[in-house]
Amino acid sequence: MKPAATRTPTFKLAAARLEFSRDRRFKNALHLAAVAALVFLFVTAGWRLHADSRSSATVLAELRRQNAALRADLSRAVLELELERSTRAALARQVAELNEESRELKSRLDFFNAQSGRPGNTR
Repeated sequence: MKPAATRTPTFKLAAARLEFSRDRRFKNALHLAAVAALVFLFVTAGWRLHADSRSSATVLAELRRQNAALRADLSRAVLELELERSTRAALARQVAELNEESRELKSRLDFFNAQSGRPGNTR
């Protein structure tokens, strides 16, 4: 055990500031290293944010280009659909007209066959 004169009281130890060293140069070097680490951390974080921003802008530009291409494809498809619908409607009208003409011709043929005395053997 140490003599009583060289021991430090517990209260004094608990109330004292935390010191890594009493050397002022070591403290200054430690503070400088901490400041340098913080500056490096902020610069690195800023660089990453800037890189993310640039890549986001590139992705956004690519998505806008794709969107424009898809809009052009959509307008082309809409035009083709309208053309198809109008063609289908015209064909339906033409089929109806041809069916009507066929009925009329068949009616005439039946009338002609009835007038000439032939049996109604039509195709």
